[in-house]
Amino acid sequence: MKTFRIGIDASCILPPTKTGVGYYTYNLLNEMLSFESPFEFVLFLNSLRHPIPDIPFLKNPHVRVSHHRIPGPILVKSWRYLHFPPIEFLTGFVHTFHSTTGYLPPQIHGRRIVTVYDLFFMRHPELCEKLGGQYFAKVFPRRLPGYNHIICPSNATKRDLIEILKIPEEKISVIYGGVDQRRFHIITDHALLEMVRKEYCLPSHYLLAVSTLEPRKNLDGLLIAYRHLKEILFNPPKMVLVGGEGWETEKIKAAVRQHKLSSDILFTGYVPEEHLPLIYNSALFFICPSLHEGFGLPVLEAMSCGVACLISNIPALMEVANDSAMSMDPYNYYEMAERMKDMITSHRLREELQQKGLANAARFSWRLTAQKTLRVYERLIGG
Repeated sequence: MKTFRIGIDASCILPPTKTGVGYYTYNLLNEMLSFESPFEFVLFLNSLRHPIPDIPFLKNPHVRVSHHRIPGPILVKSWRYLHFPPIEFLTGFVHTFHSTTGYLPPQIHGRRIVTVYDLFFMRHPELCEKLGGQYFAKVFPRRLPGYNHIICPSNATKRDLIEILKIPEEKISVIYGGVDQRRFHIITDHALLEMVRKEYCLPSHYLLAVSTLEPRKNLDGLLIAYRHLKEILFNPPKMVLVGGEGWETEKIKAAVRQHKLSSDILFTGYVPEEHLPLIYNSALFFICPSLHEGFGLPVLEAMSCGVACLISNIPALMEVANDSAMSMDPYNYYEMAERMKDMITSHRLREELQQKGLANAARFSWRLTAQKTLRVYERLIGG
């Protein structure tokens, strides 16, 4: 049987921290490499400082690691402005190259696939950093139409690709992400839960948001809503914000001081993967106030842990939640405060949403994500 070589940009799985794209890529690779397939995978790992991590699937006999130490900003700028180096200079020949990070390297031969998570940067490039959203806003309109296929994690993103960038529908596959229910599940070990609460100085119950600290996540709006909540509800639970620093994080922390919420808002910083399910499990409820998302992985993680969810009524989150979460207008801070009050004061409401959330999260698996992605590779190479 002929072996086909699939190149994948997997740099986002490298330490020290993984964000949503890193989790997506890690779980996709972990599951894809558990299947028998006619593919050899060439994983492009690029980091100036970080060595190859000790990840079991990197030792798979069907994997070849192409590790480089090129400064990321220099490589991205070279791809953008010089259209050099072609990806084959870094990986060797591949029949197909799949960028799971969204960066679009020049390519001499083979099919080209990219995963596009959302198009927030096309609507609000001013709320994005230069090497992230601003790069995509400049590059995608010119280069994305030339790609053979685009994978996106929701129908909401698919509609944006068609409407904003005029991508033909037949070139797009909607493949949902998953949730690892071996990690994210209801935990009843009270000693373990207490240990993690002490580690991060958390109260026994709290409101929880999980995201990189950056403008598009609407955390400044959440702070305004929490200030209103304190006006309509005596002594509400504290708010815990879990996530690493992103673009303009300092503005969010300055807003906490401005609204006089320093004793109410707790920042944990980036949390190791093994601690995150425990932090979900101790939350009174989970809140996702984002202005724009392509999928909503933390919502599914919270649901899998049996935590009721309050989410923005934006298309991708409503699609993923499937009527199993309470929704709110992320631009209406008074409504946001009222919904938080409803969630805090109604045990029955939280219990109902917990049960709906558990059933909804069970629909999503990384194994299914991997199976559908492999089918995309097979169709492209077969064609």
